[in-house]
Amino acid sequence: MLIIILLNLQIAVYTRYAATQIKNTATFKQFKIHTSETTVSRSGHQINLEQSLILEIRKENIDQVDIQIYDEANKHFRIPSSPPFNYNDVKDPQLYDHYDYDIKVSENPIVIQIQRDNATIFTLTDLIFSETYIEFTHFPQNKQMWGLGERNQVGFRFREGIYTLYARDEPNIIENGKRPGKHVYSSHPVLLSMEESGKFNVMFYKTASPMDVHYEDDKMKFITIGGIINIKLFLGDSYPRTAIKKYHQYLGGWMLPPFWGFGFHQCRWGYKNSSVLIDVVQQYQKNHIPIDIIWTDLDYMDDRQIFSVDNHNFPKKDFQYLKGLGVRYIPLLDVAVGVKYGTQDEGYKKGTEYDIFLYSPYTGYRFQGYVWPGDSYFPDFFHPNISQYWNEMHQHLYEQVEFDGLWVDMNEPANFCEGECNWRNHHRDHPKREDKLNNEIIFPYIPGEIPLANKTLPPHLLHHGQYLHKDVHNLYGIMDSYYTYQAQKALGKVQPFQITRSTFPGTGKYAQHWTGDNGASWDFLYLSLGQVFQFQIFGIPMVGADVCGFMGDTNDKLCCRWIQLAFFYPFFRNHNNDLSKPQEFYKLGFHVVQSAQKNIHLRYSLLKWFYSIFIREQNHGSIINPLFFIFPEDYLTYRDFVMDTQLLIGEELMGAPILNEGVTRIAYFPDSNWYDLITGLELKGKQDHTLYCSYNEIVPIFIRSGYLVIQNTKEIIKNLKSLDNHYRIIAAPINQEAKGVFADIDDFEDEEKALVAEIINIKLSVEEQNIKIMISQSHSELIIDEILIYGLECTYNQCSPGYYQYNSVFKGPFNLGQDKTELVLN
Repeated sequence: MLIIILLNLQIAVYTRYAATQIKNTATFKQFKIHTSETTVSRSGHQINLEQSLILEIRKENIDQVDIQIYDEANKHFRIPSSPPFNYNDVKDPQLYDHYDYDIKVSENPIVIQIQRDNATIFTLTDLIFSETYIEFTHFPQNKQMWGLGERNQVGFRFREGIYTLYARDEPNIIENGKRPGKHVYSSHPVLLSMEESGKFNVMFYKTASPMDVHYEDDKMKFITIGGIINIKLFLGDSYPRTAIKKYHQYLGGWMLPPFWGFGFHQCRWGYKNSSVLIDVVQQYQKNHIPIDIIWTDLDYMDDRQIFSVDNHNFPKKDFQYLKGLGVRYIPLLDVAVGVKYGTQDEGYKKGTEYDIFLYSPYTGYRFQGYVWPGDSYFPDFFHPNISQYWNEMHQHLYEQVEFDGLWVDMNEPANFCEGECNWRNHHRDHPKREDKLNNEIIFPYIPGEIPLANKTLPPHLLHHGQYLHKDVHNLYGIMDSYYTYQAQKALGKVQPFQITRSTFPGTGKYAQHWTGDNGASWDFLYLSLGQVFQFQIFGIPMVGADVCGFMGDTNDKLCCRWIQLAFFYPFFRNHNNDLSKPQEFYKLGFHVVQSAQKNIHLRYSLLKWFYSIFIREQNHGSIINPLFFIFPEDYLTYRDFVMDTQLLIGEELMGAPILNEGVTRIAYFPDSNWYDLITGLELKGKQDHTLYCSYNEIVPIFIRSGYLVIQNTKEIIKNLKSLDNHYRIIAAPINQEAKGVFADIDDFEDEEKALVAEIINIKLSVEEQNIKIMISQSHSELIIDEILIYGLECTYNQCSPGYYQYNSVFKGPFNLGQDKTELVLN
């Protein structure tokens, strides 16, 4: 009660707007918001207020509410409703018998509160609204919040500070919550919050506007420089994943990546020819380190011109040879198109024919940028010809080199000038567009305190549809990903695979993500797990950081630990830049080779099960979970060292990697019995344990009691094609039962089958006379070479003792699947 009183005292702050209700139904409330004031001062600037606004509140569902405040003339920018922004908004909600929340609107001054369980869980007050400045304040119930990214923050929890959401190409930077802004590649105005009741909700501020979030003194102030206010709340239960799934359902879910994308990827900026690629792959294979995908950075292009290939240094025959080695190939593809070769360059030629390049607001001629190709033009992803252009150019690239996936980079969009460049040779071979001229915008406030044109395009540049760049800047990356996805579909790709740098809510339907240009440091190793957690909330679960670091020289200890952590990354790629020492694992010494051999081999042996977890989630929800996602009622899981350094794959396997120098760590084991996945050593739950792991060993990984996992038994794994249908079941029963899942696919690389695969539910029962294993159904054949049951004393005829007294081993082979749905062990 005291918390509520204090909160109400905080809310009673003078605001300039008052509200008059004009519609009131069971599912929809509409108000006219008005003020007699014309200006307000912020940071020494006078802001011209919108004097008449509209407030709409929709009860979209029993656990979903939508709040919109917009200008009465309805001229401010809104995120379009066409793909890729075809979110599941409810315009005309149906009436339900009850709702999981109440709405309270105080009319003078205007205060909006969403309440449940007798507490206010969301507040909108202290409203300021203008064309170039919008501000409101929210009072969180407590400090248990996560999200609002993308940020390279050391630690997962959202902490007090000032944070900017504006897509920006800024390498090797760590967030500290101070000015100037430390924002990086993506914008996700999404916040997961724990309420005082123990329930969770997700707030999505549906705006693409550059944004600052000031979180200080227990209040959170949101400031944008355009658009409207559109807040969506998704109310869950006491499990964080419930609210997260509701948010993902609103976005339209995330795509199931192809199975091969979970293999080990090797990349380096500086592979100067395809002979080097072949040598790298062969060296990995010679050192018995599984590898499935080789990448090239800018090096493969003809003079860094996108959609081109340097056929002299990267001849087609070498890519065919790489295929023969059993690896796939992914090239880099930036967005800026070079102009130096004119119509001799296909990207330039077609782009000018289709007139899809952006125009300068200063001159009315095509906008002059400078990126890796040199003087460059930027595609306008809002142009009606962009789809045809993008498809044709991807076809053109594919005819030169048959890529398996794409690496989509520099799509913030990144530009090496602050705004427009002053080219030495101006291209004036096209008509001037008077309709593209536009005056500069005087902003009363700059999110991040860094000029909006810094390393990108000017905010007043006009896209097709008269969209200002400042309004669609944060959408550039998702538009790129969407059209790249469609282009790959046009090439016949069933599950298009692309790793993109800049993302926005909904990107997960079309692409995966890597966390950008990190540093080879212990800090970046540590914070990367929090980044993976963030993107589970954001709806892009296939994510990973550059293993061993992109910038600077790594070292053997750091790289060993990073390999162990990357065991759990859905996306596992070793990548660094051309100014750093090479860091292919086989070049870093015996310990790194051993760490890679052991950890990547174990990862591969579990990949079919790992992929099954993705299929089980049905394109919604988190895969790599901090412990409190699964054990939300256990307050010990909210300790920072637990939250930041431990994880669960699904609900079944817990990882406790060491993320600093040293060979021991304290790890917390929640309320369950836990068993070392390799040895079966039991560790009791509800307590901390000291773990030991040397640099060249398998990462600490444990199976939770009540569950089982399926592991390939192949002893020598060269690549994913090495995996067959021979398996080991590792089970840890509780109350005489263990359950698990596996995808019913006979060929996991068959992408058509993967997209429609059903889940096999597996149940192991411990009975007095025998052990029973039952599966729900299986059209594929499972040959079970071995069954390990942890926590079970060997008292059966068919079993032999395991490493420890209370472990049992049953040697096969046993057959399951097809027509056989039950296995009995005596």
